[in-house]
Amino acid sequence: MDKNIQNLFFKFVIAFIVILSLGVLSWGYYNYRQAQNVTNPSRVISFTAEGRVVAKPDIAELSFSVITQGKEAAEVQAENNSKMQKVIDFVKKQGIKEGDIKTSNYSLTPEYDYSWCHKSINDTRYCSPKIIGYNLTQTATIKIRDFNKINVLVGGLSEAGANQISDIIFSIDDPEDYKNEARIEALKKITKRAQILSNETAIKLGHIVNITESGTTPYVYRDLKASTSGEVAMAPAPIETGTQDIIATLTVTYEIK
Repeated sequence: MDKNIQNLFFKFVIAFIVILSLGVLSWGYYNYRQAQNVTNPSRVISFTAEGRVVAKPDIAELSFSVITQGKEAAEVQAENNSKMQKVIDFVKKQGIKEGDIKTSNYSLTPEYDYSWCHKSINDTRYCSPKIIGYNLTQTATIKIRDFNKINVLVGGLSEAGANQISDIIFSIDDPEDYKNEARIEALKKITKRAQILSNETAIKLGHIVNITESGTTPYVYRDLKASTSGEVAMAPAPIETGTQDIIATLTVTYEIK
């Protein structure tokens, strides 16, 4: 074999061995680092705590309906839409923005007569259902941001044409800041418990390996008596918004060293 070819072959073998060695070392180091990051499931401990923040509602949601009855569906719809538009116009005059008004129900149902074929009181024959009219219920829900206008709105809805007022629900428009406060409170409790455990025992805690959260945001309800007569509704009692508890429950899992 030519000497130059021998030298070239020798260099190729050396380079191959070096590259292979580097590859094996890199693979070994990678697996070593991966093993360091794996936490033994039997070497962890979890703490659970609840954070609670008391918040005052800033939104009131009120629902009202316009109910119309008639023989022809088209006539009932036209009449109902006209009445509801008058109510919406009244609501807007009180400062309720269009984005805070939504239709939450629109229900047109037929009214049946099951006795139309009876000749007398004693006639008990079966009568196939016969449509004699239609009932249309259109419900709107509004968000009230100025609580001073609640009584004015409730008192004026019937005059404007609403013949059914449901209930009022108080809530918080954007509870995220309160939730964050509750999370911080829960985390502080957990950190304190973890420190006490570590100080009073031989258990030494490492990094946090997992955090889970659960929480509830209860609503405060206030019922208003419904009025379906179409007459002016009675003035409601003074509105008390109350408070809400924003709760966040955290479970934090620590590695045990």
